[in-house]
Amino acid sequence: MIFFLMAIILIAAFIYYYLTRTFDYWKNRQITGPTPIPFFGNIQDIALFRATQAECLQKIYKNYEGEKYVGMFQLSTPTLLLLEPPIIKQILVKDFQHFTDRGHHYDGEREPLTANLVNLEGVKWRILRHKLTPTFSSGKIKNMMYLLHDCGKQLLQYLQETMESTNEIEIEMRDFTAKFTTDVIGSCAFGLNFNSMSPESSAFRQMGREVLQPSKIFAFSKLLRVFFPALFRTLKLRTFPKKVNDFFLNMVTETLKHRQKHNIRREDFLNMLTDLRESKDEMNPESDQDFEVEFTDNLIAAQAFVFFLAGFETSSTTLSFCLHELAINKEIQNDVFEEIKRTVEKYGPTLSYESLKDLILLEQCLLETMRKYPPVQALARICTKSYQLPETSTTIDKGTAVLIPVYALHHDEKYFANPEKFEPQRFSKKNINQRPFGVYLPFGDGPRICIGKRFALLEMKLALATFLFKYEIDVCSKTRHPLVLDPRAFILAPKDGIWLKINRRK
Repeated sequence: MIFFLMAIILIAAFIYYYLTRTFDYWKNRQITGPTPIPFFGNIQDIALFRATQAECLQKIYKNYEGEKYVGMFQLSTPTLLLLEPPIIKQILVKDFQHFTDRGHHYDGEREPLTANLVNLEGVKWRILRHKLTPTFSSGKIKNMMYLLHDCGKQLLQYLQETMESTNEIEIEMRDFTAKFTTDVIGSCAFGLNFNSMSPESSAFRQMGREVLQPSKIFAFSKLLRVFFPALFRTLKLRTFPKKVNDFFLNMVTETLKHRQKHNIRREDFLNMLTDLRESKDEMNPESDQDFEVEFTDNLIAAQAFVFFLAGFETSSTTLSFCLHELAINKEIQNDVFEEIKRTVEKYGPTLSYESLKDLILLEQCLLETMRKYPPVQALARICTKSYQLPETSTTIDKGTAVLIPVYALHHDEKYFANPEKFEPQRFSKKNINQRPFGVYLPFGDGPRICIGKRFALLEMKLALATFLFKYEIDVCSKTRHPLVLDPRAFILAPKDGIWLKINRRK
């Protein structure tokens, strides 16, 4: 019995040591921060699904006002949380060579779709980013406008059929906007009609739900993938369900074969990736001349998939949040409608790439929406080589995690007065120029800024302009305000959806 008790004590002591072995990391470097809890570190509320990442980091952010950064722990992983604009700029831009990677697990062999631009690291990321950047130029995006217009027509047709015998309906807006953005990505990325607006649920829409449907199992798997990648691999867990992986790989492979066989060319992302595979471009950075990225079907599928994943969910969520705010703030909605009306009278009902630039207030509404509800709650970086913190003798080691609390910065009264109020004028040129770098980061910044930023803004402006010109929105009995955030969601999202009433304009 004594031997058994001693064994239990020793095992418990070992487990406690293992879970707390890193907890003196920041103390040894004389960096202040919250006291960690064994196993959880400083993210207990996130791990137990009691709060979103945004809310958890905002609490730490507020408790250490005046500090440049604080040392915290994600489970047992030492993490530097950046709090002030100068150090944020230093990490994202000036000293980017020390923080090139995001630290996201990927496995190109077992899970081919994870080997995408968001996850890739080092030289492979640098070369792929260099090659893909021209595919998101203004000229290439302008060539896709006819595809966006077709999706806009499908959106209006869907509403006309849904509201055939009534002038108003109540709709859950996240699902509604997701149907539109799924069709946009299907057309512009894959060259296919996803038909998400049809009464029968689109296969592509189902795949989107499979990937991002909030659940505790998915959130737990994500924690293991980030903080215990070896265990994640040992248990043979998956980032995405196998049927999602197989669906997209087969779809891309079959589409590429069909286009090659019938000599089909289309102004979409898949065609641009095919062009990159067939080109002999050797414009690699000098230091990377001995390393080449082979555009296999799997690599092309991975890039098209992340375009689908990032494009449909973040854009649809932003659109639904924006519509929610416009329903609450009817005066702003009316001003937006008048701006759209003037633009249509000037350019005609089919809004061109150039005419969308005139929708300044509409764009400000989108920017303000992403300030109040940033899809990415925090930016993650990994120290890729030891780094001495500016104006100190303190060095952080390779492998140390870095977080930038986007949501907390966006809700800091120092930069955005009365942050819970929806005020599009925050994004007038004058106000933008007065704010420091690093306090508004919905797309990230620096060399790893979102490559699809320009496309996302264009897609959302066109969707809102098309919709609001024909319909107005209002609150209904199911509308929740303020919205409650879902701690299980992959990106910032509301619990129970966003319910609004849609009325035909007279």
